[in-house]
This record gives sequence, structure tokens and C-alpha cells, in this order.
Amino acid sequence: MNWAGNKFLVFLVALWGLSGCVTSKQQTENAQLLTPEHFKRTAIIEEGDSEATAIITTRNGFRRKQGLLHFVFDDNFLRAFIDKKTEEVTYQVYQSIYYQASDWRFYLKANYESSDGPESVVAKFVRAPLAHDLNCPDHTSSVCAYNEHVGFPVYRELLDSIVSTYDPSKSDEWKFRFIPRIGDDYHDGLLVAEIVGFLEAVDSYKETYL
Repeated sequence: MNWAGNKFLVFLVALWGLSGCVTSKQQTENAQLLTPEHFKRTAIIEEGDSEATAIITTRNGFRRKQGLLHFVFDDNFLRAFIDKKTEEVTYQVYQSIYYQASDWRFYLKANYESSDGPESVVAKFVRAPLAHDLNCPDHTSSVCAYNEHVGFPVYRELLDSIVSTYDPSKSDEWKFRFIPRIGDDYHDGLLVAEIVGFLEAVDSYKETYL
């Protein structure tokens, strides 16, 4: 690893480390207060690669900002891809994973909770994975900072079943985990309130524009 890359990695890791103690607990508590109305209101509507597709995401609903510069490292949200002609909708969980390791982990399998018990599904890269020093992948003895953006498909029936459990007096989460080629599993989840607001945004778009 060259000196410039080494300095950047040290800087990045230092900021990353400072984040956990100061903001994580407070941000988690703040997130648990968010309502379906918030996630519906902050949902983003974008055009796909062609004008035939609309994309709705909850990317701005809640972002875990970390460190002195408020970087967003680990993050997740929901995406819906709406075919404007057929009105068919496909749904996806999008996850950004940062980690320190000596090699890529490749989180290309996911397990999630369903009404029928744990389910497994193939996860795919939704953006090219990134090493924060370009020399890192060639030096497996070095510890590098990696970032993988992965996603897995979910069905409307599953999301509806999760929504049916929503209790405004609780801050329940739908849990899932990503399984790597090597290394530790990555555990995360989405607030049920986020899923409720997301589906309301999707249904509202369809009723208004299709």
C-alpha cells in the first residue's frame, strides 16, 4: 500500500471508529420514533434508464451518519421498480456494507424472516464493489476498507405480511442477514414502519399516475 493510500485508510478508519460511541445509540433511538407517514413523505421517485420505468426508494427516510464528517457507511433501504405499461412492480432490499478485512468477502447470499420461517435468496451486486485503496486487493496481508452494495428481491406478499404486524406503539424490525463467501455474516433490518410507508408510497404512485 502506498503512503497516500495508507494515510487515507488510517483517516477513514479513525473517523469510522469515532462514530460508534457518539452517534449510533442516539440515531437508533431517533429512527425508532419514525412513522409510516414520514417514510411515505420522504420516499424518492426517480425515472429508470428508460422512461418506461419508475423507481421509488426510501433512501432518504433514515440514513445512519457516522463520524465527524457524517459519512454514511452501512445503510439500507427499499426500492420498487414500476413498469408503467404493465403496472407490474418488483421489490428489492438495497444494502451498503463497509468492513475492514484482508480480502473481499462478497456478500452474495441473504437470509430473511418470513411467516413460513427463515428464507434464503441470492443477493447481487447493485453497484461495483469498492476498495478504498486501489492497491488493496493485490495485497491480501494488508487490512483494507471495503464497500459492497448488494441487494436481494422480495415479493409483495412477504411485504404485506410484514405490514400486517405493524404496531404503532412498538419499534419492530424485519430482520435479515447477508452471508459472505468468507468472514462474518452481516446482520441488519428494516423498521416495519418503513415498509408500511414504502408500500403506501408505491400504491399512491400507481393510483395517481397509472
